[in-house]
Amino acid sequence: MTRPSIAPPPRLFAVAALACFLIALLGFGAALPGYSHAMHPAALLGARGVPHWIGFDALGFVVPGLLAWWAHVRAGWQWQVGAVPMGRVAAIGWTMCTIAALAFAAQGVLAVDVTRGFGFGVGRLHTAMYMVWWIAFAAGAVLLAAGAGPTTPLRRARIGTLLAAIVVLAFALFVTVPGAPAMGQKIAFATWLAWLVAIVPATVAPRREAQLQG
Repeated sequence: MTRPSIAPPPRLFAVAALACFLIALLGFGAALPGYSHAMHPAALLGARGVPHWIGFDALGFVVPGLLAWWAHVRAGWQWQVGAVPMGRVAAIGWTMCTIAALAFAAQGVLAVDVTRGFGFGVGRLHTAMYMVWWIAFAAGAVLLAAGAGPTTPLRRARIGTLLAAIVVLAFALFVTVPGAPAMGQKIAFATWLAWLVAIVPATVAPRREAQLQG
């Protein structure tokens, strides 16, 4: 029998990413006078010129993004040594979802200037990373669901993966919460991280099967 790995499971990093983002969003939002989660985007908390902007960029974007990226990488590694191969289409989808995590982290590196907004200078790059995030995740999730064959553990997560992609796309592009225009983006971010928490156990299932058969 193969000796089980003592490394932290990928799900731990996914949970930490979700918790870090939510705690930073709520904590820095409460500390900034006049900030409204309903009316102001998350990036405002990390805009240059706002009190504690570096702290929010680090804890709200960079750290959660890197934790999510590492959860993807760890789960991908464990899948490669599992009893059931991922498949080419699903592997491409997983890679795109991994890129989405790096794009999320990059939003914290490319902080918006509070006096110039999203349309100028680094603000444009921040907006570009936001677009890369939702495009990479939505496309990756669709490919991941399409490539989840009947013999792979992800077959049970296909509907949830597609629903997560729909929610992210809807709130990132089309749906505006009545009376709370800034909540849509936050819902999209939280949905993405919650999806990762839910999907990672399915990706490591083949490894467990391999260990039991070893």
